[in-house]
Amino acid sequence: MSIKHISFTGVMLAGALITSSVISPVSAKDIAIYRWVDNNNVVHFSQNLPKEGEYKEFSTISSYKALSKAERKALADEKSAADEVAKQEKQQDDITAKNKATFEKNCKAARLNIKMLSSLEDIHISEEKSDGTIGSRPLTAAEKEDKLALSKKHEELYCEK
Repeated sequence: MSIKHISFTGVMLAGALITSSVISPVSAKDIAIYRWVDNNNVVHFSQNLPKEGEYKEFSTISSYKALSKAERKALADEKSAADEVAKQEKQQDDITAKNKATFEKNCKAARLNIKMLSSLEDIHISEEKSDGTIGSRPLTAAEKEDKLALSKKHEELYCEK
């Protein structure tokens, strides 16, 4: 069967149904469209039910809904808020990464101090003298114990177990 001609009895334009010379506003979802082929192989589309023969019925579904100005603003505000949250999360991630690097550095220093304070007999520290020059002196046993205790606290604070 070859189709020679197509006939449209009713046409939908911009939310209004045009038939004859009468225009009446109709919602697109409320319109049924009928398609049939007559004896002369002419394909017809109409919102009017054909009088005889086989036909197919189609319903129209609106796939686009225009947003109101308020809805567009709400979506824009939502996107802006989401962008702000993402920005804050990135800043927090950056701070966390920087803190992690600082913790790792402090952990390494604490463990190195513990190793030195535990394994070496004689530990010297540099100090500024009363005349403004820098000099070196050995740690006393009490100072060494204090520094060892402080380094162990730092290890607990900065190192992951």
